[in-house]
Amino acid sequence: MVDFPGYSLPGVAASFFFMLLTMKQSEDFRVIGPAPRILARVGEDALLTCQLFPERSAEHMEVRWYRSAPSTHVLFAHRDGAEVSEMQAEEYRGRVEWVEHDLAKGSVALKMHNIQPSDDGQYWCRFQEGDYHGETSLLLQVAGLGSAPHIHMEGSVAGEIQLVCTAEGWFPEPRVHWEDSRGEKLLSLSEHHVPHEDGLFHVEATLVVRNASTETVSCSIHNPVLTEEKGTVFFIPEKLQTELGK
Repeated sequence: MVDFPGYSLPGVAASFFFMLLTMKQSEDFRVIGPAPRILARVGEDALLTCQLFPERSAEHMEVRWYRSAPSTHVLFAHRDGAEVSEMQAEEYRGRVEWVEHDLAKGSVALKMHNIQPSDDGQYWCRFQEGDYHGETSLLLQVAGLGSAPHIHMEGSVAGEIQLVCTAEGWFPEPRVHWEDSRGEKLLSLSEHHVPHEDGLFHVEATLVVRNASTETVSCSIHNPVLTEEKGTVFFIPEKLQTELGK
């Protein structure tokens, strides 16, 4: 028999048995989601779902949805068949709704109402049973299609005119595209994306036109997440076209 200094054989066996039990427990279940990314528009609702795999009951488990850390920024916590309201972060009170898909099969969902730009980001769904937990994450991408752009003339000097394109209520930061009457791309002189208190962006882009043959200029605001855009056309008066040619 081999002796281990400081250890008894029963103690080594117990430790080994505990390691096996822990390994078995860690493989007991894992948490999966429907997709790594969910898209939601500003002002609408979003449904966050997760599921135990393999399928099993979660009725005796704690289920927690959170953002940065499981003990802080908690959207919702559910334990022993009831909400744990004292854990919920203030900004989510009244905005999230527990949707019990089928706890007996380990399927849960959380509905977020009135999606805001600040909701954009990563979320975690966590199941806990005793000392063991499993979790999965998903990305909630928030997008807002704002107002159609408006073009106005800021001023004109000999040989050039200055146009400004503005739009409100876009998220995330949109892209601005200028084109002339021939469909050629034009570069902005300057471009500013200013967030309001609600997180939506005010867009302002300035263009200088020097080509006398330019009859119209269009400005398009493009949302990179929705791959949608809104545009408008500005008709340059003949008098200004003539002045550009001088």
